Amino acid sequence: MVFIILSGLLLLNGCADGDTAAPPSESVRVSAMSGYNSRYNPMHISSAEAWDLVCANSGVIVLDVRSGEEFAERRVSLAINVPFEQVADYAGANIPDKDCIIVCYCFCDDKGGAALSACNVLNELGYTETYYMEPGDEWAYEGASVNETEAGAAGPIIVSGQEAKDIFDSTPGVVLLDVRNQNEYDAGHIDGSILIPVAELESRLSELPDKDAAIIVYCKAGARSASACSLLSANGYVNIYDMQSLDNWGK
Repeated sequence: MVFIILSGLLLLNGCADGDTAAPPSESVRVSAMSGYNSRYNPMHISSAEAWDLVCANSGVIVLDVRSGEEFAERRVSLAINVPFEQVADYAGANIPDKDCIIVCYCFCDDKGGAALSACNVLNELGYTETYYMEPGDEWAYEGASVNETEAGAAGPIIVSGQEAKDIFDSTPGVVLLDVRNQNEYDAGHIDGSILIPVAELESRLSELPDKDAAIIVYCKAGARSASACSLLSANGYVNIYDMQSLDNWGK
């Protein structure tokens, strides 16, 4: 599973004017959410609760279901950009585990309609752990934050395992980046790869070479690599290759 989270000391108080205001205490928010969650599916969660989900579970997937243009301007750290109209196709191709935890958000650009609708689509497809994250200005209280995307970023290119191997063998300074967790890496990895778990990637970007370097990313099944590639692209890396699964190497 893939995980992405939020926390924010400031939450948007209104979408139209972009004003921010300090959120109510977390106990008040949790009480309010319990009212929502007794009546509605998907579960409505605050940014703090979303962050707790990410920290407590591996493989949480956070989907930003806005347009690519909106994602390029401002997004939650580690989120994967999958515009609402592409959610069904993306899930079918990249999220085989129907019990995977999936958090959807769209800030409050459309009062949550796109994110709520995305959750409903996922529910109809059989996904059982979907969450709607309430609009917020930052992930809650610690950890990742909302980021402005650097100018000049280019989107990742999905490559086959053979294409990835050819790039790795022929490109000086290429980085083969494994974004799984330590236990998975220890159990088996590609020779020459480096490990930076996706949840730690944003805080460890300084360990990567300059932003023009070729970076090939992989994980177990493709969800975490997609998240990592979105993060790299949003931070200005311009030669990103998504091999998706470790099992694809050389094929």
